[in-house]
Amino acid sequence: MIRQLTHGGKIPTAVDLMDTGGARLHPDLDVTDGMKELSKRHLPAAPVVDSTGLLHGLLTEKDCLRILSNAAFDGPSAGTVADFMSPARVTIDPGMDLFRVAEAFLATNFPMLPVVDNGRLVGLIRRHQLLHRILDFIRDTAAERRKTEETPSAGSNRPLSIEQMQRVLANYQRGR
Repeated sequence: MIRQLTHGGKIPTAVDLMDTGGARLHPDLDVTDGMKELSKRHLPAAPVVDSTGLLHGLLTEKDCLRILSNAAFDGPSAGTVADFMSPARVTIDPGMDLFRVAEAFLATNFPMLPVVDNGRLVGLIRRHQLLHRILDFIRDTAAERRKTEETPSAGSNRPLSIEQMQRVLANYQRGR
């Protein structure tokens, strides 16, 4: 379940953004069964986890396309999901805020990133979901800004230096 953006100046974290449901593929699963799961659920990727929840990687649509490409030269490929998956080089820590999560997505082409705590998968964040949450954040921040600007003393409270702006941002991130 995806939680709504919290109000009152708190920047959402990965725990607020992540989805805890969805497909999980076992490393030993036949890769064609993994492909069927992606196709059936209309997923661009799925995390590959063992029975203890340890993240091994991601099986992506692109990985599946490579199977077909290799088959053109080497004949049909067979194997497990672990044989064809991509390593999860970029993962999300549960405490990362909205900005750091967006930064992580900018560092990779994956359409979803796993949220990992001590090597164990705790959730997923899809790029499309993040886009919705960014729009919510922009809307709520603009509303707060308008509200602040409407108060008579708004002009006197505006930061005049970079140092003052950093203090305001630090207070905002702490939820004040």
